[in-house]
Amino acid sequence: KDEVEKALNLVELGHLSERKPAQLSGGQQQRIAVARAIVNRPEVLLLDEPLGALDLKLRRQMQIELKRIQLEVGITFIHVTHDQEEAMTMADTIAVMNQGKIEVKVQSRSGGKVVVSAKGHTFEIPESRVSSSSEALLLGVRPEKLRLDDNGVNSIKECVVTDRSFVGTSTQYLVRTPWDLELVVFEQNDEGLHDLRVGDKVSLEWDSQHTFGLDGAQDVNAGADLDDDE
Repeated sequence: KDEVEKALNLVELGHLSERKPAQLSGGQQQRIAVARAIVNRPEVLLLDEPLGALDLKLRRQMQIELKRIQLEVGITFIHVTHDQEEAMTMADTIAVMNQGKIEVKVQSRSGGKVVVSAKGHTFEIPESRVSSSSEALLLGVRPEKLRLDDNGVNSIKECVVTDRSFVGTSTQYLVRTPWDLELVVFEQNDEGLHDLRVGDKVSLEWDSQHTFGLDGAQDVNAGADLDDDE
């Protein structure tokens, strides 16, 4: 009984110990599930998509709660999620799995910069950000690191906005490059920034340190959900 009370107090629901599960909110039910799991103090706790059924506001609240609980209890949590933002928000260590295997490929390299030429454009990548020694590279940069500007060393001109969506505090733009590659760009909804419409011409740029290079021989769609006929 003492361990149960400790677990309930840990998830801040000790005052609701007499209630039935159906009398609890979605977030409270999730915290009760965690309390049940940790009451026996396992060495490792597996959480399989625990926040998937919650709305956005409650999901973000529970992300903070789970981090707090993990720190207080000191148990290793293995948290399975398809939400990349959730993984980066909560985890100390992130592993990407593909077909049941953890894909890890780390190669330490020193030096200056690698210059990559693609579709008539030249880009710079810090050599420490390249995990391939072959000549063929996959060039990558995360959407939040792209900017709608052309002042940087790495820039793509004559792009076109094909779609835009408001996503909370930011706007998500879908931008097509001159060679018909569509890229996602996030921009904060601050005054004075771009108010772009579909069809507007833009330039994309990013800092070289945010670029990374992967082995060009690997499958660019690895880990992606594709239809059988694709």
